[in-house]
Amino acid sequence: MSCQLVPFTPEYLQPAVELFIQNYRDERTHSPCLPTRAMDEPAWVRSVLQSKLINPGVAIVEQGRLLAYMVTGSQFTWKGQRAAIIPEYGHAAIADGKQTLYQAMYQSLAHEWVNQHIHLHLIGHFAHDALLKETLYQFGFGALVAERLRDFSVIDEGREISVKEEKNPSKLVHLHVEHIHYYPQSRIFLSSSTDRQAALTDLESHAQNGDVFFVSYEQDEPCAYFIVGKSTIGGEGFLLQETNTAQIKSAYTHPKMRGKGMGKALLHHAIQWSQQQGYERVFVEHETANLTGGNFWKKHFSPYLYFSMRYVDNTI
Repeated sequence: MSCQLVPFTPEYLQPAVELFIQNYRDERTHSPCLPTRAMDEPAWVRSVLQSKLINPGVAIVEQGRLLAYMVTGSQFTWKGQRAAIIPEYGHAAIADGKQTLYQAMYQSLAHEWVNQHIHLHLIGHFAHDALLKETLYQFGFGALVAERLRDFSVIDEGREISVKEEKNPSKLVHLHVEHIHYYPQSRIFLSSSTDRQAALTDLESHAQNGDVFFVSYEQDEPCAYFIVGKSTIGGEGFLLQETNTAQIKSAYTHPKMRGKGMGKALLHHAIQWSQQQGYERVFVEHETANLTGGNFWKKHFSPYLYFSMRYVDNTI
């Protein structure tokens, strides 16, 4: 392939948007719950991509035709290291020679990042692009986060379990703190504050945002909950912004109550509520290392996006 690797500049914005939308269409054939906004509003995709032009980015062109692009989304400090992320809209490539194109682009960007002492690399990529997943795996990327969707089809609730919509978030503080304690443990190893006041503030913030709390009780004590609300701008699920999507924002079941059907019962209520509120789909994001929660979400939701991560030796 006779092509050139060049910096990503404004002249490549429009063909980059077209490339991304084609890749989005391809994913949507596997994930029909995905909304059409990215296809219907290319100006939206263009505006967010344009806002990243100040960051390092590369393009591959052949005789003036854009074959692929990759642009840094943001740079930040995480896990004690400087990090950079390529968001889901920050890259795309034609199908022909895709692996070679991505190899060249990442090699170039990674070189620039490491020269800037950025040793934690992240990328968001469509779940059903098997060739890209394999390419990233060969570079040393591993799974970090999955984003999943589902429609309102009925699920088998199993045995009858009472679920209540709790109006008083303070009743969930103890269980919420227990939930937070869950993440720093093996296998997830995700640091979180376990302060009770911080937990109450978090719950109250959900209530103020209009989120609802579905709770299952055992002997008058909450033992499982789902927090459900509108998928919001600035949080997870960028491609779902302003698309009338409900999100399960937090979910937890006390270990002794797992396997009793509480998750199914709570999900049933979350789906019913979402449909009654006029939403068009339900979204959830989870850490892939969260095997307990992840195995549940896999049963009831379909993936459309993964975020993968690579550590680079920070002595280089």
